[in-house]
Amino acid sequence: MNYRFIFCFLITVNLTVNTNYSQENNFKKNLISNMLKAIDSHNQIAFEMFRSERNKNGEFIEGKFFAKLQSNPYKIYAKMEAPREGAEILYKSGENENKALVNPNFFPYISLSFDPNGSLLKSDGHHNIKEAGFTLFSKMFKTHIKNYGEAFYDLVSYEGKFIWNERKCHKITIEYSDYREIKYSSKGNENLYDIAEKEMINVAKLRFLNPDINDTKKIDKGQVISITSLYSKKSVLYIDEENYFPIYQLIYDENGLFEKYIYTKLILNKEIQPEEFNRDYKEYNF
Repeated sequence: MNYRFIFCFLITVNLTVNTNYSQENNFKKNLISNMLKAIDSHNQIAFEMFRSERNKNGEFIEGKFFAKLQSNPYKIYAKMEAPREGAEILYKSGENENKALVNPNFFPYISLSFDPNGSLLKSDGHHNIKEAGFTLFSKMFKTHIKNYGEAFYDLVSYEGKFIWNERKCHKITIEYSDYREIKYSSKGNENLYDIAEKEMINVAKLRFLNPDINDTKKIDKGQVISITSLYSKKSVLYIDEENYFPIYQLIYDENGLFEKYIYTKLILNKEIQPEEFNRDYKEYNF
C-alpha cells in the first residue's frame, strides 16, 4: 500500500476544504460588511415598508407606510396606508418633549402628541416609530459580530442569488442554536424598551414573555423577568445586490415566523430638506 500517496492525498483534500471554507467565510464576511457600510453611510433615506407581525394570539397583523427618515439626529415622517389609512406621524428626537406628533386622520381631525412607545402608535405592531428603518438592524448585527467574533460567520449560510421584486438579491440565513428564554434581574430605572435596547433583543418578544408588565413603565430593581438570549432564533435576508440594503427580512422565534418586513421604493440619494420634518410642510396635514 502506498502510504505516501494516501498521506499526500489527505493533505490535498484537507487544504482544499480549508481553502473553500476560508473563501466562503470571506465572501459572507464581505457581504455583511458591505450591508452594514451601506446602512451606516446613508443618513437620509425614504422608503415604503410592509410589515407582517405575529401577535400573542398567533395571528399576523399587517401594516404599510411610506417614510422619510434621517438617522442622526433621528427624525422621521411616516404616512400610513394600513391599518389607519392617511394617518401621519412626525417624530424628531429631543423635540416636542420627545413625543411623536400624530394626525389620526379621523374626526375631530386634531393632531395630538403621544409617547412614541405607546400602544396607539404601535397599532398592534411589534415596534415603535423610533425603531423604523435599518439602524436597529445594523446595531444588532454589530453586537452579534462583536460577541461571536469570527464564529459568527459560521452561523451564516449563503443561499445564492435570487430575483425578488425585480431586484437581484443575495439570500442569507443566520441560525442561532443558543437562542433561548432566560431570566433577567432588573437593574432598576429601566423598562422593557430599555432592556431590549441594552441587550439588543426583540421588545415585542419581551412583551409576550411578560404580559403583566407595562412595556413603558419602570421595573423595580431586582425584579426577575423573562427575556430571550438573542433577538431571533433565525433570520432570512434578501440583500440587494446593487445597494446592499436588506430589503426583505424574515425573523423567526422558537415557534416559527415572527416578523416579516419588506422595503420597496427605497430612495438612498435624495436629499431630504429640513422643512420636510416640520409639521407645517405643504404636503402634510397636521
